[in-house]
Amino acid sequence: MKAWKPALAAIVAAMIVFFVPLPYFISYPGDATSTEQIIDVSGAEKEPGDLMMLTVAQRRATPYFLVESLFLPFSETSDVSDYLYDGESDAQYENRQQLYMEEAQHNAMIEGYELADKEVEVDFEGVYVSGIISGGPADGKLRAGDQIVAVDGASLKSMSSFMQTISSKKAGTDVKVKFERDKKTKTTTIKVGKLAKNSEQVGLGIYEPLPMSDVQTDPKVEFNLENVGGPSAGMMFTLEIYDQLTDGDLAKGHTIAGTGTIEEGGKVGPIGGAWQKVVAADEAEAEIMFVPAGSNYEEAKPSIKKLGTKMKLVPIKTVEDALDYLEELPEK
Repeated sequence: MKAWKPALAAIVAAMIVFFVPLPYFISYPGDATSTEQIIDVSGAEKEPGDLMMLTVAQRRATPYFLVESLFLPFSETSDVSDYLYDGESDAQYENRQQLYMEEAQHNAMIEGYELADKEVEVDFEGVYVSGIISGGPADGKLRAGDQIVAVDGASLKSMSSFMQTISSKKAGTDVKVKFERDKKTKTTTIKVGKLAKNSEQVGLGIYEPLPMSDVQTDPKVEFNLENVGGPSAGMMFTLEIYDQLTDGDLAKGHTIAGTGTIEEGGKVGPIGGAWQKVVAADEAEAEIMFVPAGSNYEEAKPSIKKLGTKMKLVPIKTVEDALDYLEELPEK
């Protein structure tokens, strides 16, 4: 009669070891993916050279995966608070990562088409609320997932105009915020507050507001990418779009990997996991890897030495830096 108890105990133990989430995330080197497999500009011809985006893989830790990570080179365990905002669920975090990816694609389209002197139109749709700072001005007024569309009766025209409107207010000033939630339009009044006790900078108390836009191009461009989030592929997306819009092979027959966000004006912004992305690039036999200059470049250099790879690490500050480098690159 009691013979089933050890088996049941073993099943329960296995479920705990493999499935019970712990308050940690584990990250490790991801993949290098050809951007020409992801991006299709209408009427463009694909070239022999290869541009590749890089990823870092991550998963929520369980007892099994936490122990396993101790034996995996280039893995890192981080507290869940390093990833999730206060009160943010895993599902909301994943949604935020997808919005980062959409923003990266939009920014890449804008910069790539402008560099190639092609037509691009941007319709700004509002500001996505990633999260609310506990005890801040917007606490109890807004929540993660809301989309702000107007402030003080004026529709938002851009992310910068939204930031300027709020930052120009004095602490204690009431602002009327119009937003969308669950496909319904709502309005609330929020008292602008100081972001820190010893600072004059003011805000609504929103974690990392994200721009939401509709971008139309001529010729059309499509992205074919699933289950990948974050903004760090933006720079490589820009290079691929520019490559497809212009004559010749931008990579000149070489295999080139890279990482970095793309920001207004072509600036390349910092990313996470640069030291782990070196591994992904090396495993894909990349000859060159672009990386944001500064801390990301310094972070990535030890991985180059540890791997003993001949891959060249190239720091860049703007997408134009990458284009200048490729222009001087000899044909393979």
